[in-house]
Amino acid sequence: MPFQSLQTKLQTLLQNPLHAIPSLQVVVIRAGNIVYAESFGDRYIDPNDPGKNLPVNNQTRFRVASISKLAVALGIMRLVEQGTIDLESDVSEYLGFTLRNPAFPKAPIRVWHLLSHTSSIRDGSRYAVPSPYTLQDFFRPEGRFFEDGAHFDPRHAPGAYAQYANLNTGLLGTLIECVAGVRFDLFMERTVLRPLGLGGGFNASRFTPEEIGNLAVLYRKQAGGVWNPSGPWVAQVDDYGGVIPPGPITQNPDKPDDSLVVVDLSTYQPGTNATFFSPQGGLRASALELAQMALLFMGKAPPILQPTTLQRMLQPQWIWDGHNGDTMEGQALSWGLGVWRFTNTPGLDCPVRGHGRPWYGHLGDAYGLLSGLLFDPEEQNALVYILGGQGCDPTTHRGIYSAYTRWEEEVLHVLYGFLQSI
Repeated sequence: MPFQSLQTKLQTLLQNPLHAIPSLQVVVIRAGNIVYAESFGDRYIDPNDPGKNLPVNNQTRFRVASISKLAVALGIMRLVEQGTIDLESDVSEYLGFTLRNPAFPKAPIRVWHLLSHTSSIRDGSRYAVPSPYTLQDFFRPEGRFFEDGAHFDPRHAPGAYAQYANLNTGLLGTLIECVAGVRFDLFMERTVLRPLGLGGGFNASRFTPEEIGNLAVLYRKQAGGVWNPSGPWVAQVDDYGGVIPPGPITQNPDKPDDSLVVVDLSTYQPGTNATFFSPQGGLRASALELAQMALLFMGKAPPILQPTTLQRMLQPQWIWDGHNGDTMEGQALSWGLGVWRFTNTPGLDCPVRGHGRPWYGHLGDAYGLLSGLLFDPEEQNALVYILGGQGCDPTTHRGIYSAYTRWEEEVLHVLYGFLQSI
């Protein structure tokens, strides 16, 4: 596919009047080398004056949603290599309190259960709370957010059943703090992100003015719960207006409208509750930075983990047998250690039509953003995309050959066509 044709096809995706997207970043890796990286659209859309819109560039960072979980898994595995975490250990040994599913009080919840979504932990109505609330407030009957045990699966013991839960990664983030003795955001910067060549991070209050100025706002064409494809883009998160926030920002559970609250890090005790850093989805990174994680698994990035460890992460911890888990409507049929394993089952977890080999990586979907990091470590190919918003109800724009959205299919089809042509 000629370069100009590729550019035109991707640009056209932003301009679909019924299914628009405000911004797009993409990267293609072939044989271990980045062969294409481009950005389209706007990182900021002025509600009154289009002349004040700010374009996306390749250094623009987005809140990349659940691809963050893969980064956290890399952090956990660094501690595993150091011998300070054992994947088979009961997480209670690290957290400083006993964590048990009340329906299965004798069954330990192990570290690998959290990484593979087989922990029997559930999200409930919320999975992130500000300090001074603690992680225990989710899991103890007297806790503020126990919700009558909504954070536990009453039917399946740990290790027996997979169900995607963001709170698993909140637990992992807090576990990291307990073991490393340092705040989650700082640990990730020092141990994973900077050594791998990534800027950004999980705490926007640590960004420079330049970094805040080049942080993308996420959008939906939705207001008051109503979608309007012909209406204006409505900011969802990271609309900082170029001003560095005073601290991590999360929803305030003490307000009826869940308005936002700034966490005071000066009083925070690491190891009590890392959920407000959004380990499950709060990494700010560019597509080029996400590509570094794919290159790591190909042996083409700074070797922050041993090859045997990376290979271990790719091995199946859970495979759907038709009954042993919730596949999210066919989106996830197998999990590794923090790694989404795409089996390419037609109509289900098949992000790229015509690709005969499995993909590994992770997807993200939050606040209008859709993101994907797909890599094939054997062929050393990868596709990375970040869509900065959704212009219509995604349930009306479903994929035609997969369980994912049509936006994702269209972007991946174009990128894969380019990959195959060079």
